[in-house]
Amino acid sequence: MSEARVSASLRLASDDFQDIRPRFADVRAALAEGADPVGLALKAADRAAAAAAEGIFTALIPRESVAASARAAAGRARAGEDLPLLGLTFSVKDNVHVAGMATTCNCPAFSVMPGESALVVTRLEAAGAVLIGKNTMDQFATGLNGTRTPEPLCRNALDPAFIPGGSSSGSAVAVARGIVSFALGSDTGGSGRVPAACNGIVGVKPTVGLVSNRGVIYNSRLLDCVPVFAACVTEANEILRAIAGFDPGDAWSRRDADAIEVTIQDPAGARLAVPRASQMRFFGDDAAETAFAANLARLRTLGFVLEEIDFSPFEEAGRLVFQSALVAERLVDYGDVIIQDRDRIHPAVLAAIEPGLSYSAKDAFEVVYRIKELKRAAELALDGYAALVVPTIPTIFTIEEMLAEPLARNTVMGTYTYFVNPMDLCAVSVPGAPARAGLPSALSFIGLAGKDGVVAGLARSFAAERA
Repeated sequence: MSEARVSASLRLASDDFQDIRPRFADVRAALAEGADPVGLALKAADRAAAAAAEGIFTALIPRESVAASARAAAGRARAGEDLPLLGLTFSVKDNVHVAGMATTCNCPAFSVMPGESALVVTRLEAAGAVLIGKNTMDQFATGLNGTRTPEPLCRNALDPAFIPGGSSSGSAVAVARGIVSFALGSDTGGSGRVPAACNGIVGVKPTVGLVSNRGVIYNSRLLDCVPVFAACVTEANEILRAIAGFDPGDAWSRRDADAIEVTIQDPAGARLAVPRASQMRFFGDDAAETAFAANLARLRTLGFVLEEIDFSPFEEAGRLVFQSALVAERLVDYGDVIIQDRDRIHPAVLAAIEPGLSYSAKDAFEVVYRIKELKRAAELALDGYAALVVPTIPTIFTIEEMLAEPLARNTVMGTYTYFVNPMDLCAVSVPGAPARAGLPSALSFIGLAGKDGVVAGLARSFAAERA
């Protein structure tokens, strides 16, 4: 068949599925009624192509390749293979390797051409999901706001005047705008939760080491993990279950990863910890403070018992992520580019990473020791509680506001997220009551390492999703 006839047939298959959303239930209902997985995948490819100039993607899978992948998955399903993610589409942050596609971390001076895809990608494709493209990000995954990128800037899915959150900005926006069924990012200090909060979707940040990082360009080998973005907790948890597990090829993979209970747990009767009221900060955003109070009131209505704890150890751990010798770790993967191509690095990214050059080995050991002490403090503080509950973000800024004060306001965005990975915690961010300009607030349920199923249960209960 000629290339022109192939393209025409692909358009025809795509046009048959105009009204099917990429949500899991909608896709599965369509498949049950006889929809073609190829057509469903092509609609996602068309949606991505239509948004190609909007700063959401750094690269798209060619349409013919999307069709071929979907056709291969459909054939495997017809042959009797169990493909639980058949018909679903996804995208990945541009620090996640995809074979044959350049990994750029959204920096023109940095490009890696991988020979194989990251393990998380191959696991999803093995389960039947089809990759659509690679998402924009704050350069080198350094930032929580989404503006540390080449033009065009990625815009908030709910209100384009506001930041989309970062660094996994494109991943969250692709889900929030209904382009793909789900997406993957990376999370060092909140990049799997802040963009979810800004765009009104769910972000699942797993226990560090639960999901393999093999094939992901690190921001921090000590702290990084692969989060999931989806429209609801149930969908995000399903993807987490598909990608979780021990990977002997990843030195940072947890030996007990296969034993961690990831399935959503019943949260009935749970005790929840909250920071002391005097320690809460909203940076002058009265709407955010009111929304958090409303979210806590909802939890009490649901029958949860909330008790205040000292938040200071968590604050200290958060400060260390970007205000200590831990910053020097970024130089392991990006040092050559920072030194040799500084003129091609986003100024805010350069200002965040370059201080790492000034720390000594002694400084690094001291902060590692302190992190160990703070991890123990978290274990003791949360003993007896199902989770710690905080706002995912204390406020949200417009793009104009963020560009006016890019360093200070970026730090504000990490107030309630920075501490999670250094203290070896897991978290789920879920939308809450309306906040600034009508955008939804977000609540994070944060648990000790290995409590991924517990925090998912709490988040699903808060969101009133059906079990």
